[in-house]
Formats: sequence, structure tokens, C-alpha cells
Amino acid sequence: MLDDLLTYDKELLIYINNLGETPFNPFWIYVTSFIYWVPLLTFIFYRISRKFPRKQARYIISHGLFILFVSLLLVELVKIGVERLRPCNDPTVAPFINIVIQPENYSFFSGHATVSFALTTFLFLMLKKVFYWIRFLYVWPMLFIYSRLYFGVHYPSDILTGIIVGIIIGIVFHRICNARIVRLHIY
Repeated sequence: MLDDLLTYDKELLIYINNLGETPFNPFWIYVTSFIYWVPLLTFIFYRISRKFPRKQARYIISHGLFILFVSLLLVELVKIGVERLRPCNDPTVAPFINIVIQPENYSFFSGHATVSFALTTFLFLMLKKVFYWIRFLYVWPMLFIYSRLYFGVHYPSDILTGIIVGIIIGIVFHRICNARIVRLHIY
């Protein structure tokens, strides 16, 4: 059964990856890079600092930044432990996919999916009553995760696992942050 799931995982990746068109490569390279998302996150953190009292804003922003650290650390530890080859480096998959970028580290599970869903879920839960537009932030991780399939650097199961882990991290940090704000009477 596991072999069937792994085969389906590879076939689905090959299908999704081959939907891509070369003229769109520069756009997806832009989307897949963390650095290009810094202005969006800076804007959101700025809005938090303007909308909330100073201590509360500091708690929300610091928890958001800590999420980045925890998510990346967890992903790297699991990647080292599992050592699953990326599709672009797997000789049974690479000949069938379009390879534009070729990271050398491991595939399972997706750091892009984990980090983006963890931070987005946290921000959504913390800010949904204050900023209506925050729900549209989920466009960010959706683009992010598609870019990883587009480039053939992750299997769909890497992405799905990253989404699930990211959402769990976001929910846990939301509860921790809310509990601290309430306990310390930071309003």
C-alpha cells in the first residue's frame, strides 16, 4: 500500500509539474523566494503595530517571528532524519519533470508549506476580527506551495505534510499568544 501511495505521489507530481510553461519561470522564481515576501510581512507587522497597543503588538509580532524559527528548525530536523530525495534529484523522477532549480538538501517535508501556513494561520487567527482582509493572506501560501511543485522540488505528500504541520503550529502559537495576552492583561 505504501508503494502504491509513493507511486501515486510521483505520478501526481509529474502531472502537476508538466502543466508549467517556461515563459512563467521568472514569475515562479519570484514567488518561491522567501525574500520577496518580506515586504508583505513587514506591511502586516506595521499594521499590527499601528492597530494594537504597544505590548500586545509586540507579543503578536514576536510570536509571528518565533513561528518562523520553530517551523524552519522542525523542518530541517525532519529532513535530516528522513533523507527523502527531492524529485529533481531522484533518478526515477527527474527525467520526467521540468527542472529549473535544483536544491541539494532533502525533500520531506516542505519548509515553504510549513512556514507559510504556520505564519498565515497564526496571523489569520490573531487578526481576523480586526483586519477583514487578512483572510486573503492565504493566497500567499497557495502560490508558495504551487511553486514548489512547479519546480519539481517537492512531492505532493511533502506539501500536504507541510500544510498540516504548519496549520498545527499556527493554531498552537495562536493559543499560546492569546493565553499570554489574557494572563498578562495586555489589551
